Amino acid sequence: MRLKTALQSRKLYLTLLLLVILLSIIKIYQPNKTIYTKDTNKITGTIIEITRKKDKTTLTIKGKEKIIGNIYQNQKDLSLGDKVLVIGEVQIPQEPTTKHLFNYRFYLQTKNIYHTIKIEKIKVLKENTNLYYRVKTKLQNFLTHPYQQAFLLGITDNIEEDVITSYEQNGISHLFAISGMQFYIIATFLEKVLNKLRINDKTTSFITILILMLYTLILGISASILRGVLFYTIWKLNKILKLNLKREILIMLSLIITLFINPYFLCDVSFYYSFIISIGLLYFMNRNTSYFKTLLYSSYLSFLLSIPISLYFFYQINILSILYNLFYIPYVNIIIFPATILTSIIKPLIIIYQGLIDILETTSLLLSKINIGTLIFPKTSIIIYIIESILIYLFITKKKKIIKIFMILFFLGHYLIPYTYPDFIKIIDVGQGDSALLYSKGKALLLDTGGNVYNENSVVKYTTIPLLKSLGIKKLNYVLLTHGDYDHLGDIMYLNDNFLIEKIKINQGAQTEIEKNLNKLSKTTTSKQDEVITLGNYKIIELNKKWSEENSASSIYYVIHKNLNILFLGDATKKVEKYILNNYNLKVDILKLGHHGSNTSTSKRLLRELTPKLALISVGKNNRYNHPSIEVLNRLHQENIPTLQTKDEGTITIYPEKETLTCDK
Repeated sequence: MRLKTALQSRKLYLTLLLLVILLSIIKIYQPNKTIYTKDTNKITGTIIEITRKKDKTTLTIKGKEKIIGNIYQNQKDLSLGDKVLVIGEVQIPQEPTTKHLFNYRFYLQTKNIYHTIKIEKIKVLKENTNLYYRVKTKLQNFLTHPYQQAFLLGITDNIEEDVITSYEQNGISHLFAISGMQFYIIATFLEKVLNKLRINDKTTSFITILILMLYTLILGISASILRGVLFYTIWKLNKILKLNLKREILIMLSLIITLFINPYFLCDVSFYYSFIISIGLLYFMNRNTSYFKTLLYSSYLSFLLSIPISLYFFYQINILSILYNLFYIPYVNIIIFPATILTSIIKPLIIIYQGLIDILETTSLLLSKINIGTLIFPKTSIIIYIIESILIYLFITKKKKIIKIFMILFFLGHYLIPYTYPDFIKIIDVGQGDSALLYSKGKALLLDTGGNVYNENSVVKYTTIPLLKSLGIKKLNYVLLTHGDYDHLGDIMYLNDNFLIEKIKINQGAQTEIEKNLNKLSKTTTSKQDEVITLGNYKIIELNKKWSEENSASSIYYVIHKNLNILFLGDATKKVEKYILNNYNLKVDILKLGHHGSNTSTSKRLLRELTPKLALISVGKNNRYNHPSIEVLNRLHQENIPTLQTKDEGTITIYPEKETLTCDK
């Protein structure tokens, strides 16, 4: 009896929760204990995870520790559980070189992975004999449809990337994470089957818990999955053992166990979405109303509770997601998910299932084109998000007009922060390419987009758009493209499709295929020599004329600010530099070198006549062109011109009004 009373103590669980949070923070910030080093070139281990995408296979291998690597071909002969010998170059994952971007190194660290390997050769030493991996492989091979894999195994790799992006933009991506709702549906189904077999309630509960735990092992442990299975298990055990634990204790207990299993969940967005929204629905929902009213209020409540999380991690919210969820929640939970289970058993029904999926994808893609409901907020102090969370809680619980007014004003202030920014210019680290962002008085201009010639990852998707959103920039007033080389404009079509652009300007001269496609857009025009663009406190002047050769025809933009002048040379050649010097009398404080520091640009005459105070080079680390050239660096040294390179400094931010700069690396 004393034990039961002790187990009902809120103070006990609150103390344990605070303790496990403290231990989690210590774990997160303590130095990593790793065995592999950069000198490691051979690893023997077991394949514990495989992701296949077109011509790329990603492997997670458990040797002395876990490591992840890519093979740029579809390795169909590899299976989970295979013991392999991997030969390649071990690397430390790169941290973001631009502030507020996704930290891949930390993400891997949350999975206890501290190195990646550039796989050169792989050999299977022993094929899988492990029952666990055999079952997992059989399941993956059995569930052939991408959405069967998504809803039943948590694998979304085979769903088209633009579709996944549309779910995120519409605020409905939570429906595709295996969580409490799916576990509830599966548990209910199992209980009904077991009850039909006349198995008593207690045994039914234990069998269901066991099956769900085995299912969780196959899925892998994520925050949302763990919350789903834990909450069901604790709730059932509380009922069976008649512990009479109140719901807040059940919630705290599931939180304690979750963080005990993986302290890094404290930094996981799905952890916050899953627990905060679930707790909010448990406490604030009134279920004694009609189904439609319950659905509407749960959608509204989920949206409110998720706002600080979405703003902190993704810098945006979609107000229309409240309405979208009125359709998608019942459509997914009542139609799609049961159909997923049914078609997994009765294969011929897959044709009907595909039709249901087509409705899901088509409507989401169409709705993602509607921008009126999307609000972008800048990244700010963690304290602001905590205050916003408190205000939302008070608004839900107190329902006082003064709280509502204060909350609206506070969020409005957060939204308008960008209008308080000082003027800045960012030389964005886009690897081996060029891209710069100019901002003044709430207006923004992008000079080139960059583009990975030898890499499938979109610079705009993973760098530029997240950067713009983190700054609270809602649209680009101008995108200026210096010329047709892919490393300067390769990502313009993705940017145009996924971010609001008012005007695009391409250079004079011959046009590449991308430029021809751009010319079909009404917003696209060709730049002209001596044309002036005004952007807040900046004047941007095109200096170059039309040339027949691509690099020579590169637009040259002279950016004038009351405190600072910068010359952007694109990929202009030495003969073009000579033309500019002969025809313009320029005062240049900062010189953005032409052609990534190649010896085809940056002549001695240019440096001596312009006498810039600083030279900037946009260049990729370990690039195959060996940019910047030794000759150019020597010229800069001889002229005593300080030089910064994006490969060393990351994104470089210049503040013209203060005449200062910062580097993100």
